[in-house]
Amino acid sequence: MRQPSYERGCQGKANLGNKNYKKSADKLSKKHGKNYSVYQCPHCGGTHLTTKIIDGSYAPILYTTGMPSNL
Repeated sequence: MRQPSYERGCQGKANLGNKNYKKSADKLSKKHGKNYSVYQCPHCGGTHLTTKIIDGSYAPILYTTGMPSNL
């Protein structure tokens, strides 16, 4: 699996936290009109957004906006 690099992956990215990342991702999705996936960063331990929906090649996906909860 391709690993995120700290230099390229964490600097300047919003950390959504570990408790309310679903709510934050849904809010940003609605605001920007696009779907996002949330992944757990192996470097900083935080949660970051990606527009690569259900693409686990970067890091395991925790949540995807706009998807039914049973998937």
